[in-house]
Amino acid sequence: MSARIRHLCLFCCLRSPCPAWGFFVKYLLIQGEGIFDTYESSIQSVSSERFQVVIMATGAFAVPSMQALCESDTCDVVCLVTSPLRYDKNGNSIITPARQVAEQYDLLISDQENINSREFYEFLYLLRPDLIFVCDFGQILSKRTLSCSLLGGINLHGSLLPRFRGAAPVHWAILTGETDTGVSIIHMTPQVDAGPVIAQSPPIPIGPWETVVELEERLAEYGAELVFDTVAKMARNETIRIIDQLHDRASKAPRLHKTSGFIPWDRSSREIFNHYRATMPWPRAFTDWHREDGSKLRLICGQVTPLDDSLADLVSEDFSQAFFVAPVLTDAKFDNLAELKASPKNPKSVFAQHRSASSQRPSWWKPGMIIRAEGDELIVAAKEGAVRIEQIQPAGKKMMPIHDFLRGYPIKQGDKLG
Repeated sequence: MSARIRHLCLFCCLRSPCPAWGFFVKYLLIQGEGIFDTYESSIQSVSSERFQVVIMATGAFAVPSMQALCESDTCDVVCLVTSPLRYDKNGNSIITPARQVAEQYDLLISDQENINSREFYEFLYLLRPDLIFVCDFGQILSKRTLSCSLLGGINLHGSLLPRFRGAAPVHWAILTGETDTGVSIIHMTPQVDAGPVIAQSPPIPIGPWETVVELEERLAEYGAELVFDTVAKMARNETIRIIDQLHDRASKAPRLHKTSGFIPWDRSSREIFNHYRATMPWPRAFTDWHREDGSKLRLICGQVTPLDDSLADLVSEDFSQAFFVAPVLTDAKFDNLAELKASPKNPKSVFAQHRSASSQRPSWWKPGMIIRAEGDELIVAAKEGAVRIEQIQPAGKKMMPIHDFLRGYPIKQGDKLG
């Protein structure tokens, strides 16, 4: 069936309440029944028609790649599949970043709560794209859904797989103190982030002050270059190199929850600093102040700085700018996989090698204890070193500088956070 006829059928099916279209869809499914018996992860040859791509995306990480594909002269983006519209407390619709791009390029938008439903399966089979591109989407595609595309699906993932499989790879790269990360494109299987690698960036250094938002923005741009090049190769029917992941070296990066923001004061100051960077802008790093009357006050922490036991800064301002790596992605080498083969299974983090001199501490120094609260300084003890909180937001108030907080709240040395 030609692309023009498929799109005409889809247009009518989406806009007509007539039940006859349901029988027409079933007829098409019967004609193509045999192709759904098995799912092959190998790259197959494509048709001679113009290469058609369906994008499945929701969040901001997908935006540069979406724009690159929409501007490409090697493929046609025929549809965006995204999450249904949500509404705020005032009834106003919340437009996701992917939906904004789709509206900008006048793409057909399909809202799907369940990507593996029978109804969507019929919709996607009518569309019958050459490729499904998935990025920052939030749903796992079944074998049947993947089989509706001639080449299956590819996914842009924000890590150097097999490291950090899951919904929050950038968060966990920062949280665990990694000094570099990258992006990978995999050919999708029903297992989460477990498919073979099609392309991968070189290691990209993580700036010591970078938060999740800043790092995701950089990785999204690198990823767009990689996606553009990979899809162009597939559209030209070029041979794509595939490398299976080293599954025994995989690490997980599960989605963060609201409680994930609670500051672990029993960690080192650098680990707490990483915790702050990894939880921006959500769920934010927070703690409880245990007041003298026995009550607790929730405090959300703004920027924090890690200190050693002598209260000297551990991160030099000279290296506060984000590193830049030229996105040489056309012939991406799989250096990360080779490195993993040669490295120990559990390499130590560079942050874990730091040790503070405990002899410099006062005897009353305990994790989570306020060790200085005066002027514009609020310093809290960690298991190793200390943390200087630069801004703070008491429950029900706005974020404020520390000197304003100390003028309005009787917090003092020796008080406990946690």
